[in-house]
Amino acid sequence: MDAHSLSVLEFDKIRSFVKAFASSPGGRKRCESLMPLPDAAQVEELLREVTEMRMLLEVHGSIPIRGVQDIARSVEQSRIHNFYLEPGQLLDIRETLEVARAIRGFFSALQETCPLLHAITCSIIPLPDIESRIRQSIAPDGTILDTASAELAQIRGRLKSLRLSILNILERMVNDETMKHVFQEEFITLRNNRYVLPVRTDCKSAVPGVVHDQSQSKATFFIEPFKIVNLNNELQILRQEESFEIVRILTGLTQRVREFHADILADLAILERMDVIYAKGLFSKALDAREPLLSRQGIVELKGCRHPILLARFVEDETLEDASAAEEGVAEKEKKGHWEFNRPGVVPIDLIKDDRTATLIITGANAGGKTVAMKTLGLFTLMAQAGLHIPVEEGSRISVYTSVFADIGDEQNIEASLSTFSAHMVRIDQIVRAADAASLVLLDELGSGTDPAEGAALALGILDFLRECGCFTVATTHLNLLKTYAYLHGDVQNVSVEFDPVTLKPIYSLVYGMPGLSNALAIAKNLGMSPRILEKANQYIKDADRQIINLIQGLEKTQQEIYEEQQRIKDSKERAVEYERKAQDFLEGIRTSKERILKEFERDARKLLKESEQELMKIVEDKKKKIYVRPGEDKEALQKVKKKLHDQFPKSAGQKEAVEHLEVGQMVRVAALQKSGIVAAVDEASQKAEVVIGTMKIKAAFRELELAEKQKQAERVQRAPAAPVVQQPSGPGVARVNVIGMHVDEALPAVDKAIDRALLQGSDTLEIIHGVGTGRLMKAIRDHIKDHQCVSRFAAGDHATGGAGITIVEIKG
Repeated sequence: MDAHSLSVLEFDKIRSFVKAFASSPGGRKRCESLMPLPDAAQVEELLREVTEMRMLLEVHGSIPIRGVQDIARSVEQSRIHNFYLEPGQLLDIRETLEVARAIRGFFSALQETCPLLHAITCSIIPLPDIESRIRQSIAPDGTILDTASAELAQIRGRLKSLRLSILNILERMVNDETMKHVFQEEFITLRNNRYVLPVRTDCKSAVPGVVHDQSQSKATFFIEPFKIVNLNNELQILRQEESFEIVRILTGLTQRVREFHADILADLAILERMDVIYAKGLFSKALDAREPLLSRQGIVELKGCRHPILLARFVEDETLEDASAAEEGVAEKEKKGHWEFNRPGVVPIDLIKDDRTATLIITGANAGGKTVAMKTLGLFTLMAQAGLHIPVEEGSRISVYTSVFADIGDEQNIEASLSTFSAHMVRIDQIVRAADAASLVLLDELGSGTDPAEGAALALGILDFLRECGCFTVATTHLNLLKTYAYLHGDVQNVSVEFDPVTLKPIYSLVYGMPGLSNALAIAKNLGMSPRILEKANQYIKDADRQIINLIQGLEKTQQEIYEEQQRIKDSKERAVEYERKAQDFLEGIRTSKERILKEFERDARKLLKESEQELMKIVEDKKKKIYVRPGEDKEALQKVKKKLHDQFPKSAGQKEAVEHLEVGQMVRVAALQKSGIVAAVDEASQKAEVVIGTMKIKAAFRELELAEKQKQAERVQRAPAAPVVQQPSGPGVARVNVIGMHVDEALPAVDKAIDRALLQGSDTLEIIHGVGTGRLMKAIRDHIKDHQCVSRFAAGDHATGGAGITIVEIKG
């Protein structure tokens, strides 16, 4: 990638953001050297790695990557002959190997959910033997442990015993009452690594021995008594043996590292690579970024773009102050903090390019966001190709380029005697020489810095050349001639930054398909420029330029109307899609319910047929066993089986259900009258019944009657005349009780019980079937429920439900 473009697009800043999230020295170095890749397949794999890591972070919060040290130099040093590593170096190696083993274990169970990260970490080679040897040999503070070797433990045991012997002799001398005046102070110290006593200068001869040192005041001699000289000599020898044993231990550990140096370096490389992916994942989470889809057709569709550097703000952590400095009124602060990406006021923009567009020309007001939009596209391209998620909406697409070239900002070079225009031309010359069909070219303020007419002509020539190269070009400009360029070429599109004509301020959003006005006079007015100057400036605008301004203003208005209409159409389409989805869901639900009902019906039908077959076999067996059979008994038994089968199967539309048996209180429909009523009396022998319809009583044959829909829901159970029949709800929230044929003192408790049951079942309506008769039972029931605490109100039924022979009661909730 072009180094100059990376610089002007501020990719270094992005690398520093990612580096801040890395946890290891090697990971941070790799973040500093992140580079965009030109190969789409490699880029896609890098992005998917970060997506897997981001998913893990959302679930687990972190991974066990902390503790990786920069051990590459130490491992390379281990290969030097007769060289041994220091304890601190070996501890770093051990800690790094422990992290490697933990990372491999963590990802070993994630092959299905994180296949790419699993494939990376499964190559880690665990080295538990080196870990354990270093752990049992070196303490966390770097001292060599007694467990490092049996020889070391033995030497240190002898050292301890010898020290105790020396100290006992010296303590007896110090505590001797006859010699207390000899010692300057009552303590034992070391000089030249040998135990000595502090003896007063004037009592030097009182302690025979070797003088090792004298105090600065010349008042004290540090003397090693002859009694312990040999012991001190032996102590020195043991200390030397201890040093030799420690060197031997460190040399052995270094030899072990040397044997597996290639595996250790390979594990380190994997850990540093994982640390970079981890840093990218944390950066993606902090930025609320997404993995972009890669387009092979040159399409760019970035929705809701938010520039990371505009979002970034450094938040200082709690500061540490030196106490003494604070007392003196001077605050010595150690500035530490972290990056957050939530700066308010950043307006998202949409960056769009279809597969037919080769050039975008961005125009509009100064400070309207033209350059920021172009830099956002360039930076997002670099970020995506470096394997970084970008802050866009889900489903955004971006293209991969082999080269990204940018000419942005003031390129004036005083040392080279180049003006701004000349510097731009030098840079553009470099770009056009290197650009090809796989390049992205970003040109800021193309044609500026010289005569407008000549600058515009030169700019058009550059755009023609880049279009012939086949690269994708984005240019910003204020030149009117470039604004008309898109109308002459189908592969060029105008883009303008929106400007509020009321507030005279930019809106920082992009409008595609039309050029924008620079609005220089309006902005100058908003900044407080003198009206007289603005009036004079307006007089100098040529008629041709004024016509262009009026034309663009008209286009802006038309474009806004089209945009609003497109939004309405879009909303309508979204609603239509939602309605279609709901209809599909409803249809699918119906299909599922149909299949379930058919399966249940088939299961019940098979069960019913099997039960009927068993009953028929029982009838046959009973007939064989009985000597005497009551006349009609066989027919009656067969009739019951037939009725059971007949009742269980659904009736087709318009099919009349034959009435073969009725009971007092049943709801029936008189076919000839097309009215419903309640059965008051039944004559089974003649197959006739007396039916109450309102205040009217009629007699009809069974064949002239039909069971009412409510009665068809459940078969009535034969009961004694005194027992009330409480029926299951005949509709949603409806219960029924039949008290026909009861005395008043029997019916009223039955009604109370029915009300209680209706309350328990959650029914809001109770139908009391009492018939008409003399009216005494009906009156008693209505007087009884008139003041009932659970009855809201009641009324007689209509002709369709039984008329005066039934009372409809509304139950209180």
